[in-house]
Amino acid sequence: MKKGKKKKKLKVFLLFSIVLLIFFLTLWVMNPENLKEIKGWFLNQSFKDYYNAESLLMVDLSNDEIFVSKNIHEKRIPASLAKLFVVDYALTLGKLDDVVKVSSDALSFTKPNSSIANIKEKEYYFHNLIAAMLVPSGNDAAYVVADYCGGILEEDAKTSDERIQIFMDSLNQYLEEQGYLDTILYDPSGFDMDARTTVMDLKNVAEKLLEYDWFLDVVSKSSYTAILPDGSTQTWHNTNVYLDSSQKYYNENVIGIKTGSLDNDYNLVVLYQQHNKMFLICSLGSKTDSRRYEDVNYVLKTIDESDYLKY
Repeated sequence: MKKGKKKKKLKVFLLFSIVLLIFFLTLWVMNPENLKEIKGWFLNQSFKDYYNAESLLMVDLSNDEIFVSKNIHEKRIPASLAKLFVVDYALTLGKLDDVVKVSSDALSFTKPNSSIANIKEKEYYFHNLIAAMLVPSGNDAAYVVADYCGGILEEDAKTSDERIQIFMDSLNQYLEEQGYLDTILYDPSGFDMDARTTVMDLKNVAEKLLEYDWFLDVVSKSSYTAILPDGSTQTWHNTNVYLDSSQKYYNENVIGIKTGSLDNDYNLVVLYQQHNKMFLICSLGSKTDSRRYEDVNYVLKTIDESDYLKY
């Protein structure tokens, strides 16, 4: 009889302990910080064997929580992603409706075999040139913008070389002041093997630029037609093949932002819409053009299939 009572008490005790454990575990899990840790751990485990680029960050823009990361403070070559920082700073100097007269001197800085927007020696609106930097990743447009902004900074500068250097010096000071402490740039186009940035700095500058409604309108299009001051038009095609419905990697949920490549480094920053949220993915250091899309595709697939990211 006594043994039966002891067994009954033991069962009650075990049941009570399990209920208590579940109660406290539920409280722990419901804590936002703990839930974030669980999500982060779960997602990062699955990326170890499938994501092959050098550096990665994926953030839920609804709450700015980072759910996937790899070497987020490792300094990498930005290539044309440098243009995001250039645009950020240039917008503090020029106005979108400024009329900029393009000089052959500024265009002469464009390197052979680099991406161009076919900027001509004529007048463009400042916002035309910004779009030319972002959509076809025009290096020629980047030099024109740097030349123009350098002239704003120092009106007495006589050559494009002087003005561009003045702009770059001031840009790097601005980057430091804005907290982009792991980014340094020497060429406004990003055609520079010595430049460095991190996915964390790219996240921050992308989030800042996304505050402009016009920015998203520009970077979300597979092609963009600019209306110039003389009424003529110029159309550019986006280097981001996620946006092109005729391409293998087309994805209707991708809505920008920018590509960058130099030598054997292929980079990509993507804004992705899923679960009624926006996700920002910054990926640096894929080995080939197709590989960068495969790397990011794995991130996008994980977002699509993950119940953890729905809430």
